[in-house]
Amino acid sequence: MKIAVMSDFHFGYNDDALTQAGDALRKARGLADFVIAAGDLFDSRIPRQEVVNDSVRLLKDHNRRTNVDSLKITVLEGDGGDGEKAVDRIPVIAIYGTHERRTKGLVNAVQVLDSAGLVLNAHARTIVVEKGGERVAVQGMGGVPEEQAAEHLRLLSQKPLAGAFNIFVFHQSLKEVISVGEGMSASELPPGFDVYVDGHIHWAQELKSQGKRILLPGSTVVTQMKESETGPKGFYLLDTASGEASFVKIESRQFFFSEIAFENASPSEVERKAREKLAEILVQAGGRVPLVKLKLRGTLEKGIQAQNIDLGGVEKDFAERMALAIDKEFASEELREKIELLRRLRDEKKSVREMGLAVLKKKLSEAGNGGAALKAEELFELLAEGEVGKALEIV
Repeated sequence: MKIAVMSDFHFGYNDDALTQAGDALRKARGLADFVIAAGDLFDSRIPRQEVVNDSVRLLKDHNRRTNVDSLKITVLEGDGGDGEKAVDRIPVIAIYGTHERRTKGLVNAVQVLDSAGLVLNAHARTIVVEKGGERVAVQGMGGVPEEQAAEHLRLLSQKPLAGAFNIFVFHQSLKEVISVGEGMSASELPPGFDVYVDGHIHWAQELKSQGKRILLPGSTVVTQMKESETGPKGFYLLDTASGEASFVKIESRQFFFSEIAFENASPSEVERKAREKLAEILVQAGGRVPLVKLKLRGTLEKGIQAQNIDLGGVEKDFAERMALAIDKEFASEELREKIELLRRLRDEKKSVREMGLAVLKKKLSEAGNGGAALKAEELFELLAEGEVGKALEIV
């Protein structure tokens, strides 16, 4: 079988979300037997009625146009569930993500779509798809707080289904991909599945770790405006017979990430270089309205603070030609010098006492009191003990 593996539609984030998810589903109809959607179909836990309406219409159209006559779909409920039941629908198998997650006992948006017959919710279930004598089993775990992921997996205790091509779908950060912050490791995933599919991470890649093959299809829309999202958007087409996964691009709004570094810059220099870079990006965009993240960093000339850099005029002039976000990470020269001093002291692994003593010696020397500088250690001890009078006598 051929399976379209996609994730993170983020319905409701902006107009691109619905349009680009729609393009992914349309392309999948002509290529795949069914679709796996690995969470964050919606951008919020309780989406607006208009967003729900648009997503329902899109999924309803997808299901009406998909030929399911050749497929047999069976849902195996978890312990205490309804047992085995045949389903004459749905070629979209989904889990909920972190954006849709709600408190236990409350219904999330993916459960609503499942009840409406628009998707099959794979959380804590095994969904078996059969075609031409081949069986594919999909199991999933919806998005949970990162620190609870390993415990949830242990409690679900999911295992591959004998005689099937097994896919495990989840929606978490992976330490092998995102090295900062909390996340789970590939080693914590249940063993024995042929392919693992992870949503949540917005750039597409295939990963092999701990003997596990993990597909990360990325989002179908840019939401985070990070440099990692400048790559193409789309989905993986997984062929269970050959085991190959090819990436299928979708039509998506161009996203440009650009960074400009400054040294002792004036406000006019910052504005001039920002305008030049944005004009260059417009040429590259070829007349289409792109997403642009411009990051400005470095140091400003003495007396100029970051708040003195006003780029409101730049944003206004380019507003109709691009969706622009500007990040300013400037430091004054004085602040840079202080940061460098602290970094140097840290690198030298000085203790707090040594750092204080070094500052005292420096100040005394600058004041022209070389004699006192020679007794800096004695002075430091007196000051530390509150003996200010004795310290002054030495000075």
